[in-house]
Amino acid sequence: MGAAIDVIAEVGFAQASIRKIADRVGIAMSAVLYHFGTKDNLVDAIVEHMYRTMITHLAPAVLAEETAAGKLHAYIRSSIDYFGTHRVALKALASLGTTYVPTDGRRFEELGLSPDIAEQLAVLDPTPILTAGQRDGEFGDFPVQSTATALRGAVNGVVEKVLREPGYDAGTYAEDLIQIFDRVVGAS
Repeated sequence: MGAAIDVIAEVGFAQASIRKIADRVGIAMSAVLYHFGTKDNLVDAIVEHMYRTMITHLAPAVLAEETAAGKLHAYIRSSIDYFGTHRVALKALASLGTTYVPTDGRRFEELGLSPDIAEQLAVLDPTPILTAGQRDGEFGDFPVQSTATALRGAVNGVVEKVLREPGYDAGTYAEDLIQIFDRVVGAS
């Protein structure tokens, strides 16, 4: 997976052949094809691997917090930290997202989504955090769905900066977002 991600990040999906990936690992191309079968299966496995890596990075941080504000802060910090520390994977994912078309008719966002992965990704949805904060009186009154959409957009918005500016300070951006969204939700 690592070699495939590296090759796609370096040369783009269109130029990333099974041979280049096999050469990077130092194995025969037939070994890669034996394991994955097709380039489509390889892409599906890469996306699933990226989801699992992200879940492993984010979920423990969010689940460790007891308050809605703590969970919100952990969601923002760990998401942005993940983006800041997984730049190569993000570059590969960006290349896949803009150039790869699954041959089996699925949409790109359906790749790598087993029921297990989908269930684990639900833990990373900020909507339940915001809803619980309102329900428990920790947060004020605001439109939960719109705020969740804005929050996801603000968190994911850093990806472009991270990819275009290698020295970009994603940590400061995370702390700024925490302050902004604490005001939005009326965190006490």
